[in-house]
Amino acid sequence: MTVIDLGELTELTDPPARQRRSRPGGRRMAAVVVALITLIAVAGAAPSGRIHAIVPVGLGSDLFIVGDQILTLSPRPGFTDGSQDLLAYPRPVRATAVPQRLTPLWRMPIPPQHRVYWADAVPGDGIVIAMAQQESRVSATLRLDARTGQERWRVPGMAMLDLTDRALLRTFSDSTPNVLRMIDLDTARELWSMPLSAASVDYRQRDDGGLDVIVVATIDGEVQVIDPDTGAVRHRLPAPDDQRSGYQQAWLSGDLVTLVRNSRTLVALTVDGLVERWRATVPTAAYVTGCGPMLCAGLAGGGLQVVDPATGAMRWRNEELLDLVLVDDRNALAMFRDTNEMATVTLSSGAVLIRHGPWRMVARYEYAPDVLAVRTVPEVGAVLAQIDPTGAPARRIDVLPGASGDCQSRSGLVACRLFDGNFGIWRLPH
Repeated sequence: MTVIDLGELTELTDPPARQRRSRPGGRRMAAVVVALITLIAVAGAAPSGRIHAIVPVGLGSDLFIVGDQILTLSPRPGFTDGSQDLLAYPRPVRATAVPQRLTPLWRMPIPPQHRVYWADAVPGDGIVIAMAQQESRVSATLRLDARTGQERWRVPGMAMLDLTDRALLRTFSDSTPNVLRMIDLDTARELWSMPLSAASVDYRQRDDGGLDVIVVATIDGEVQVIDPDTGAVRHRLPAPDDQRSGYQQAWLSGDLVTLVRNSRTLVALTVDGLVERWRATVPTAAYVTGCGPMLCAGLAGGGLQVVDPATGAMRWRNEELLDLVLVDDRNALAMFRDTNEMATVTLSSGAVLIRHGPWRMVARYEYAPDVLAVRTVPEVGAVLAQIDPTGAPARRIDVLPGASGDCQSRSGLVACRLFDGNFGIWRLPH
């Protein structure tokens, strides 16, 4: 990717006071003009055309970038009962001087009070969506024809992961027994299923994208390692005698299953055999995940504790951090709580190498060696930047006119909410 250095975006200040009185709103308009000039200056000469578009859905809509299409879940016009439509729009592919206003290819009704949580393109011109009723948590996964929106199949449960030819689903019902199942992605034929009395389900993927192992922590304190091909339990660890009624969740990180028991105890087990390696005490941990060569425990009261995966010893702790959002072997991009400030820190000590200032992350659904982030100028737009863990300054790569935030990126596109409530779509610069 060619990186365009747009320079630093400085804080905007009001213009110097003048003797004559300005018209009502004059100062506000002057600030907007200054901001616009600033964006034009940092962006350089704009090309005569670019690939960009507007999805005219308004407030209250969700957007998903799915393969060659853009899906939105929007309130149905003229209805007051919460009725919704899932609409499919074509991916913009031609450069234009002004944004194209996209029109739907097809629409599909979605029941009131349902939310689409996940959507992905699958082989065979298919789209898989996972949705749930927000109050009852009754969930369903559907396969649609990407060309027409016609429903191919529908099965109970929320898809957690789709592979080349399979999908892993779980249910969350409060009134019926829950199930973890694997289905064939083309026909929805069940390959295996198991009763699920789970506090947590996690999985590990191989480098080729295939599923390697599933780990389940049950609500009664048991840990199970599941074979993803057959659903058979490879290893089972009963709950300790003093933990049978305790709260427990489990995550996979490398060759470890890491448990949080009763929010205060971390336990590391081998994936093969569930043999305990170490245990450590932490202050009210909410989760523990891998972060590069380390383990990161998110604290329920806020902050982060970084743990040595070999011994469980605490390397460092910072109560001002929200999370480490991207790591390499030496450093990490950190997000601070309450301020949206991003910084590069060393993984070994947590020392700050460089502060990048306040940015809002762009949600990303595929791995990349950098983070996309935006900084907005009210009524003007947003500067888009790449930030990586190397300690280099943020690299400004684009200006998104009219963007107000709530951004996501996938398949070479970035989508952001516009000031008028619609969504804007831009192709990322190469």
